[in-house]
Formats: sequence, C-alpha cells, structure tokens
Amino acid sequence: MRLTTKSLINAAGAAICGVACSAAALEPGQSPPLHLYSIGDSFTRAANANLPGDNLSSSWVNGYEGFWEKLLGLPNVNSHNQRIDALFGDHGRRNYIAARNGDSVKDMVEQATYVPPLDIHYATVMLGANDVCRSHPADLITDAEFEAHVRNGMITLMNGLPNGATVLVVAIPNVKGVWDFGQTKTALGITSCPRIWKLTGLCEAMFSENSTEMDRQYLQSRNIGYNGILERVTSEIAASYPGKFVRYAPLTFQLPTAQDQISDLDCFHASWQGQRAAAELTWPFTQ
Repeated sequence: MRLTTKSLINAAGAAICGVACSAAALEPGQSPPLHLYSIGDSFTRAANANLPGDNLSSSWVNGYEGFWEKLLGLPNVNSHNQRIDALFGDHGRRNYIAARNGDSVKDMVEQATYVPPLDIHYATVMLGANDVCRSHPADLITDAEFEAHVRNGMITLMNGLPNGATVLVVAIPNVKGVWDFGQTKTALGITSCPRIWKLTGLCEAMFSENSTEMDRQYLQSRNIGYNGILERVTSEIAASYPGKFVRYAPLTFQLPTAQDQISDLDCFHASWQGQRAAAELTWPFTQ
C-alpha cells in the first residue's frame, strides 16, 4: 500500500533537471506520469476561470501554455500537465480530460470506463462539488450513496490501470468559503456576487437568499463529511491495489483562500488563480 494523506505540495517546483531528478520524484516501481487522465467536473475543465466557458489551458491538472496561449497573454497556472513536461520531459506524452461539466460522483464509473486502452500512468479524481451544490439541502445524497458511487468509480478506475500507475483523489473545495468571500466580491466589475447568484441560480442550497445560516452550516458539514468518505475510501482502495500508488490530497478543502481565487464571471467556479493554487496544493511527485 502506498497512500499519502499529508500535504501534497510541490516542494521542488517543476524545474528541468534530467533523468536523475525525474527518477528522484518517483518511488520504486512507480511509472513516470507520461499519460495523464483527469476525472472530474467543471472545476477540472476550468469553467469561467478567465474567459466565458471552459478554459482548458487553465485547468489545474490538464492545463497547458503553448504558442497561442503565450501570444494572447492567457494565464499560466503551472498545471500538473506542465509540471510533468518540465520534470519528466514531453516525449511520449498524452493529456486526456474525461471531466464533464455538471458531473457528480455517480458519474465517476462512466468517466473511468475509457481508461483501459489508454495505458494511463497518472489519473486524477476531483468530484463531489456538485453533490454539495444542490437546489435544496434536502437534495443532498446520503453518506452511503456517496460512498457507494465513489467506491464503484474507484474500483472501475483501478481495474483499468496498469501496475505502477499513480492515482490522486482530491478533496472537494470549501463551498461555504465561496459564499463567505463572495459577500464583498464584485462580479464582472459591475455588480455583486449575491446578485449574480440570484440571477444564475448556482448552488442554491448555499447561495440562495432563502437559505438560512443553518442551511449553510449543514452544507458545510456535508462538504466535510463527503471529504472524509473520499479519504477513507482512498485509503481502503490503496490497501487493495498494492501495485499502484494511491494518494489523497486534502488541502484543496482550504480553497478558496482569497477573493481572487473565485471567478469574476460567475462568482462560483475557481478563477485561474484558484486553478493555480489547486495545482500547487496537489502536485504529488516530489523530489
């Protein structure tokens, strides 16, 4: 079993330092993460992170900075994909994104079914925010339902990966933190986040003016509870698949830590600064 629940922070950056350096970032038997695959929702697709819609170049895990991104001055989030290029080289690289907007943990099995033929070396899982963000607090699924979806999804994923692969399960960010920072944040440079929430109906159980403080505290408790399930199931899965390297990254629950980590467009999704922070807090390959 190879499981890490401590801070998965990139201690060495993504400097290019050759074969010796890249080897030092791996444990014995661990494959270089050349083929990357992400399971997730709109957070992983960097929805509204900078421009309207998906901003895939700004994704915390799959993001990239090529000619056009540099020419257009788009943000550089130093994603896991970029860090892999820097530390392990770009030869033979693959960068797959299965994440879909609006998906929740019940969709994990489907997202994981495409893994087997791709020879994936590194897979990330970031799901659950849409299980917290419902229309009403009563709509949240039970712990047993959440766990069953996560466990089935993880088993499907693990069975499709070769030995030596790394799996990173990432904590659900702090949805109430978005509410707290959003109270005084300006959206689109012209209006308040509470006004945007009212117009869009995003995450009504947390953001609706009809929700009470008791409602919000309940959602916060479920946010924490769901993360506890993610951590426990990850530990149990790690014990069942000793030939694979399974990690849990808890620090994303700290996000957001500042207003600028919340999208200026919808006051809900992570901004590119939030994406960059997520990449830094979760990078699992240290030297």
